[in-house]
Amino acid sequence: EKEKIESLNDLAPVVELYHHMVRAGQFDAACNLFYDRIQNILYFQFGAYTSTIELLRALFPDGENQPPRLVKESDQAWALNTFASAYSMNGEPRRAVPLYEMNNDINENTSNKKNLAAGLRNLADDQFKIGTLGAAERNLRRSNDLCREIEDEFWEAVGRCYIVRVYAYLGEWQKAEEEAAASLVITEKISHFQNQGITWAYRALHALLMARENPKSKINNLKSAIQSALRALELAEEDARTDYPVERDFVRAHWLLGASHRANGDLEKAEKHLNESPRRCRAINLVEIEANILLENSKLLYAQGKHEKALNYAQEALTITERSGYVLQGADVNLWLAELALEGYRFDPSTSSGQEVENKELAKEYAQKALQLAHCDDGPPYHYKVAYEEAQALLEKLKE
Repeated sequence: EKEKIESLNDLAPVVELYHHMVRAGQFDAACNLFYDRIQNILYFQFGAYTSTIELLRALFPDGENQPPRLVKESDQAWALNTFASAYSMNGEPRRAVPLYEMNNDINENTSNKKNLAAGLRNLADDQFKIGTLGAAERNLRRSNDLCREIEDEFWEAVGRCYIVRVYAYLGEWQKAEEEAAASLVITEKISHFQNQGITWAYRALHALLMARENPKSKINNLKSAIQSALRALELAEEDARTDYPVERDFVRAHWLLGASHRANGDLEKAEKHLNESPRRCRAINLVEIEANILLENSKLLYAQGKHEKALNYAQEALTITERSGYVLQGADVNLWLAELALEGYRFDPSTSSGQEVENKELAKEYAQKALQLAHCDDGPPYHYKVAYEEAQALLEKLKE
């Protein structure tokens, strides 16, 4: 009979048994035990991704660049995918990518089109985080083609939802909207509230980026961003009521709603959501969104006149992006730090003209880093378009 697990200590006897099996060379038995008694508790209940990584590493005695020492190829693929997912959730996407690629190779060789489509989506998600936008788009396109081939309409809708975010960062506004609409047609038909909510969240992100690119349509785009983020929050609540709560969906919706209100100048509403988002984010160790939340809180604090605290939040966000290798978030954080450096001598009345020059040099360093990150691996057209153009404009301004 399975134990009632209320803390990680309650899992200790099962973990000890797992280690005994590994030491005895019983890798397949250990894998089965991990799947049956450990995985869901560590991954979903406690968000203990580091512990998951440490345990799964034991199934790879030949190194992480080799498949796990398991007999069945299906078990090897499962272990690779689970290992990669743990790295991804732990804020280590660059370590996740090669594991996903090995998993996909196995599914390709065994002609498992359903698992290959899923693996390509997972791979693209981490490729997106590290700025390989061209590869992310190609893998999502192939995943969607496979879903159509096997007539898996729902997972095609998920893939089309994922690609909305890629197109938004590429500045492919029309393509992003077309993919969002196509995804919603399917998920609304089957009343899948969670995926609807994610799609509306990416629509909000899409609108926020459009507002940054075109000041002339900023008011309309921010209105669209607020409405889309609000709809994402409503759908997260509906999903929690009819199925079960998915906390990351609440984190994402509150972040985007707060960001939209902040950009629109409604600081009171922005503060409400930007306080709720980090509370929920840290409760589940959701590293992948934390830097974005810190960045928006920094901008909010600056607008409230809390300049020193705003700088601290921005530097904390920078630490996360550098540690995890989050390229797109890193571009945005460096852009904001460049703005703060440039404004530093203005909000500090004691600053001399000499320090003003020093601040401009610091701003230039941050802007150059932002430009480098926004260029991404492939460069135009597979670059973070809005941030790239903003960094170029700021560097031109700094030449004056």
